[in-house]
Parts: sequence; structure tokens; C-alpha cells
Amino acid sequence: MTFSIVIPTKNRPKELVTVFDSLLAQTRLPDQIIIIDQSCPDKVTKDELTILAEKANVTLNYIHDESITGLVQAKAASIQYNYCDYISFFDDDIVHEPDYLAVIEQALTAYPEMIGVNGVILNAPEEGFLKRLIFQLTHFGLYKDNRQRVIRSLNVKKVEPQAVDALSGGLSTWHKDVFKTVVFDTENKFHAYEDKEFSIRIERAFPEQMFIVPSAKLYHYHAAGNRQSLLRRTENDVVEVWMLFKKNGNFNYLGLDFVVLLFGLFFNALLLSLKLFNLNFLWNYFKGFNAGRKKQIIKT
Repeated sequence: MTFSIVIPTKNRPKELVTVFDSLLAQTRLPDQIIIIDQSCPDKVTKDELTILAEKANVTLNYIHDESITGLVQAKAASIQYNYCDYISFFDDDIVHEPDYLAVIEQALTAYPEMIGVNGVILNAPEEGFLKRLIFQLTHFGLYKDNRQRVIRSLNVKKVEPQAVDALSGGLSTWHKDVFKTVVFDTENKFHAYEDKEFSIRIERAFPEQMFIVPSAKLYHYHAAGNRQSLLRRTENDVVEVWMLFKKNGNFNYLGLDFVVLLFGLFFNALLLSLKLFNLNFLWNYFKGFNAGRKKQIIKT
């Protein structure tokens, strides 16, 4: 069983070196590391990381290409370089526990039916009861997502993998054969919902084969660079909920899942406007609603 690690990155050299160090400190080293770097030239760390990879005897494919735009495009570009059985995609601001890959390998050996897995983020922010309740009530049907509920239910007795509806794209491991059937959608420019969009198609092609491995642990530090502002996310989330609905055309709930989630996003925008004394959150919600309504989807 062999593992490649894919790290899409842009203008985060310090974070990239940190995640690279955590990978080379693994008790089970990766067989291949693929970096898709969209950075400006003065932010490229190829020479430094090449030396570290050679010392560790790990194959490094470092692709610097500023013409690649966005996370999904970077992931898609990486597939051609992979020669391993499993491909892991990690955000560049992640740090792994030293046994992360060893635990993933053990789980995949014990449960070969799993085609995609996540670990558990140790420093995930605590969410209040109201926020969890609203999420649960507004995410069903096409938008169902039980990841956080499953993670909250974990305890020391639950060490076996737990099935989930979707995987978090920034810490996901997939069997290479997945990409013979399901490819990344590089046409529609999904961002916040890119992992859910991909997971919907995975679930249809490989039902009930996505899992969380509780013993595989890491930290996600959410570096500030290249992140959307809260205002921009308020707008973008509404656009992408429209996009998912249009792309999948799922009327199992007569569109109620779509309507309820849009209402939930409106309620969130309203709360942000009141909390931060900024009506632009409501304005951006309606901007996103109008943009999503007009958005043309390319079927992939």
C-alpha cells in the first residue's frame, strides 16, 4: 500500500514548510508528495523542500504554475503525477500528529471497503447548541452532512471508522481508482461547497464508503492569507447552494431542502448583521441569491 500527499498552496511559504515538516516527521513516511504551488515567484519554496525530501528519501513533485486558479483546479492538476494506491489532499495550514499516516494505513488495511477517509481535527472550534441545531435542521436531502454530528459522538470506545455523508476536502484520503469514475469539477468554480459537491457524486458512485477514522488526528490552523472575508463568504455560500441545486436537480423533497437551507443562510446573515451592526451581511445575502439564481451550470 502506497500513499501520495497532495498539497495545493498559494502564497503561504511558512505554512507550507510547516506542513511539509509534519509529513516528514511521520512514523510512516509518505511515498510521494505532490505540491501544486500557485504562488507568485518570490513565495516559492521549491529548493528548500527539495533538499528536505531528498534527505528523507521521499519523492517530491513540485509544480509551480501561476496559471492554475483555485483549489479544485489544483487538485485536478495533481492527479496526473500520482503513482500511489491512495491519494491524500491536505490544506497547506494543517499539521499532522506523528502517527497520522500510520493510523490511516492500518484502518484502510482493516477495512478495505473504504474508498475515502478523513481524520479528526483536534483544534476544531466549539459550536454552540443553537448553531448546531440550525445546521441539523437546514441540512437534509441533497445537502445532508453528518460529519460534525459523527465527530461529536466519538469517544474512547469508538475507535473503529464511522460512516459519513461527506468528507472534508482539505484532509481527505481517496483510493486512486475513485478518480477513474469521479473527477473534480473544474468548470463551475465551486469553493466553499467543493468538498460537498464532490462527495455527492462519490456517494452515488460508491455508496456508503466514506468514513472518519477517529484515531487519525491533526490540527487545522486556518491561515488568514487567501481566505474570503466573512462578508464575501455570506454571498458565496448562497451562490453555491444554488449551484448544487441546479447541478443535481434533486427534487426528492420537492425542493424543500433547497428552500430551507436558503432560509437558514438568510437567518445567519440576519444574525451577523445584528451582531456586528453591519447591514452589508443582509445585502450580500441578496446579492448571492440573485447571482445564484442567474448562474449557469456546466454539467460534468
